[in-house]
Amino acid sequence: MTHTVTSIAADLNVTSRAVKNWLASAKAGEHGELGRLIEGKRVFTDSEREILLSYASQRAKTKPSSPVASEPASEAAITVITGNHRQQLSGPSFGQTINLGQQRGELEVQTYGDPMAAAAQALAVMQANIGAMGADLARQQDQLAQTGQAVAALRQQAEVMHQAQQEYRIKSDLLGLIQNQQTGELSTLLGKATAITGDGGQQ
Repeated sequence: MTHTVTSIAADLNVTSRAVKNWLASAKAGEHGELGRLIEGKRVFTDSEREILLSYASQRAKTKPSSPVASEPASEAAITVITGNHRQQLSGPSFGQTINLGQQRGELEVQTYGDPMAAAAQALAVMQANIGAMGADLARQQDQLAQTGQAVAALRQQAEVMHQAQQEYRIKSDLLGLIQNQQTGELSTLLGKATAITGDGGQQ
């Protein structure tokens, strides 16, 4: 069976500090280090428990019995000898530094020194990106609107030009026909003048 400082203290109705004092006395004495550490707790065998109890007073070795009516004190003076198994320990000397790293597990934890500063920079980048996208969309919309206006203007002008081309073709052909008629008539009239000035007129 195994025992701990807490269980021994509970069995003897003493404080855990008292049991630790016995353990210190045993370590300083002939028995040396007692018990072994298991998951951070010191565990003792039955024999080691008995060694610890050898450093306790007779009152601590046994559980207190149920209260009984006190007997009248004897007239003879009683001297109580506590024995040499008690060792007066001085209070511990505490340092000025507490290392929390030694009290944590082996898990490596990663963290930012200033998370809010990093987040503020990320927010600035995101807001700049949102603003840039909004400005680019406005530019695209303006470009689309201008393109639509250009298309509408050219479509209208192209229709006017098409009608003008048709009118030009018709009028040009008509004028060509008239020009040909007039040129033919002019040639005929010129021919008459030529006939007058020919060889036949000199005879």
